[in-house]
Amino acid sequence: MEELYAQGDLLLERVADRSPSGTVVENVEAGPIILAEGEASGHSHAFYDRVTMFRDDRLARDIPAGLYVGHVRIEAPSARLQHEEHGTLTLPKGTYRVRRQRESQPQDARIVVD
Repeated sequence: MEELYAQGDLLLERVADRSPSGTVVENVEAGPIILAEGEASGHSHAFYDRVTMFRDDRLARDIPAGLYVGHVRIEAPSARLQHEEHGTLTLPKGTYRVRRQRESQPQDARIVVD
């Protein structure tokens, strides 16, 4: 079973651990790693604990265009993802693929009959 975590419009999927590749950003103790900022509110989904974020599009070929945010690697026993309008998520050590969730509309549903 997959481990999935959601906070607002972000979905974090635990994936196999891997070394950071592509564009890599590490936060220093004084600054956050911001995964996404709200367009209207200006609020952000951010890690204030030490994590490494990297973006490697080769690792997201199965995600629809525009939804891939990046990967986050947590080396400590856990890290907290915070947002002003959502509950804090505490994620255990590991690597997570981060993507935006799309809001489904009724016309997006389809019925499949076998």
